[in-house]
Amino acid sequence: MTKSVEAVHTENFYFVPEWEINIQTPSGGLDVLATALDDQIDLFQGQYSHCMYVRDHGRCRFKSEEGAHGGAENTIQEVDSVELSISIPQSDETLIKLLDVINEFHVHEEPTVRLNSTLGLRSKYAGDADNPNKYWNKANKDKLHGKAIANVGNRK
Repeated sequence: MTKSVEAVHTENFYFVPEWEINIQTPSGGLDVLATALDDQIDLFQGQYSHCMYVRDHGRCRFKSEEGAHGGAENTIQEVDSVELSISIPQSDETLIKLLDVINEFHVHEEPTVRLNSTLGLRSKYAGDADNPNKYWNKANKDKLHGKAIANVGNRK
């Protein structure tokens, strides 16, 4: 029996320790925050960069209490929201930089951020070029691969 899932290595995959960060933001604040994260934080997953998952169609609910920037309101507010999910290496320096970016570019004074210690699956890129299940071997590969939303240079 394996003592730790981190020790699991196969011909094709292995795990790495990482922090998963989930950030909720009003939909109207997504573009500025996502761009800042893309520009200032190395969001790598293996040989891919600018990796981020966006969950659409949520709603945030809150009521400002005394001392909040907006002051006390007598209503519960609700706003269309999204959740960003990103992962970073378990590095204090990277985490502090990330939190600084969130603090500067998030529209809320107290952003809803959740941090989880987890393991991320990584590919060894070992000979699956002919695998019929991979997107590049499918008739609808353009749809599966996605559309370009930005033109950026390489950053490592």
